Amino acid sequence: MMRSLQPSQGFSRRRFVGCGAASFAVLPTIAKAQGTPLRQGMPLTLPDPQQDAQPDASKIAADTDAAQHLTINVMINGKGPFQFVVDTGADRSVVAQDVAVSLGLLRGTHVNVEGIVRTVNAETVTIDNLTFGAVSRDHLILPVLPRALLGSDGYLGLDAIDGYRVTLDFQNRALVIGQTHHMVPNSWMGPQEVMVPLRGSMGHLRAANCRVDGINSTAFIDTGAEVSVANMRLFNELVAIDPAYIRKETVSLTGVTGGLVEGRFATVQKVKLGGLIWDGCNLVVADLQIFDIWGLTNKPALLIGMNFLREFAHVSIDYGRRELRFDLASLRVALRT
Repeated sequence: MMRSLQPSQGFSRRRFVGCGAASFAVLPTIAKAQGTPLRQGMPLTLPDPQQDAQPDASKIAADTDAAQHLTINVMINGKGPFQFVVDTGADRSVVAQDVAVSLGLLRGTHVNVEGIVRTVNAETVTIDNLTFGAVSRDHLILPVLPRALLGSDGYLGLDAIDGYRVTLDFQNRALVIGQTHHMVPNSWMGPQEVMVPLRGSMGHLRAANCRVDGINSTAFIDTGAEVSVANMRLFNELVAIDPAYIRKETVSLTGVTGGLVEGRFATVQKVKLGGLIWDGCNLVVADLQIFDIWGLTNKPALLIGMNFLREFAHVSIDYGRRELRFDLASLRVALRT
């Protein structure tokens, strides 16, 4: 469940600012649809994220930071724009300290901010209005963290995007945000599209139909994570089947609250998510606080990060309909960009 912004409570904030293994470039993952060969140029009939039929949908120009996060322009109290990282794994948005000071934002109480390594106490500020594209959020209370830890003007979390349909358009460097597709049947799909049903509430959407080399797992999307991460429960079940999963290579992970945690590398043959399959998958294994916050510490779980998502030109998360859609027709285009 999402944590409230009370002085004695905390909420999820963890991030991968640096990885020590060249972002898994040696063995890239390859995605495909189960039982469906990829045919480049095969037409799609699903709504085009570039020309969405809904008048309230908004296409926002996006960029990428040094960690390959997707960033967009955000207006705060009518001023800006400021560059915020789009983070589907964060309960709340966060603003950089220098931005808060420059805007003279009203200071509030302190809250505990949970990172992957440590929890820090942070001051909050009140934002009267936060706008990105056609979306406008009023009266937000945001924690303030140093720019040195964030690496950006801020992070845009579930408090801002929950309830909307969010399309990550990597091919055209854009974010498309619109109202949920209530009029489209859940079973409807384009010929080269994979739809994964999700469950959960308050933005904490997860897929139960995930298998990692045959191990039943729960998966969730985190666009604020550079790499995909398996928890120790999943890793231990894999090792029980084959000790060869144990590797010597390690990687240091650091979050927006600072500190370091050591993870280990693991390569799995196949990650299956609904009708989608990734082959030759490189993962980091670490018991991050995010698994505990999402109630997944004692269950095999997989955090799907940007190294998986960027294989596609378009990935759509519909928070209202609780579904995830991958555009397979654009897969080969995504691999070239």
